[in-house]
Amino acid sequence: ISETKLAKKVGLNLDVIVDNIDEDGVATCRTKADAPEIDGNLFIDENTDKIKVGQIIQVKVDEASEYDLWGQIIG
Repeated sequence: ISETKLAKKVGLNLDVIVDNIDEDGVATCRTKADAPEIDGNLFIDENTDKIKVGQIIQVKVDEASEYDLWGQIIG
């Protein structure tokens, strides 16, 4: 069920908040509807040097897995 719901978000532009950026430059984000540590995350692994923890950014969702999304920064 989760994977089907997340797959519907592929191609959408979403506003997300940046929760963490790890030492490899992968940003962990969530939408305003997602609870930290409960709902899945949205990960960004490109151009994360331009963002900061706590910042709200616009992301295009590129990929969905069973519990998480992957995307790229668009604004």
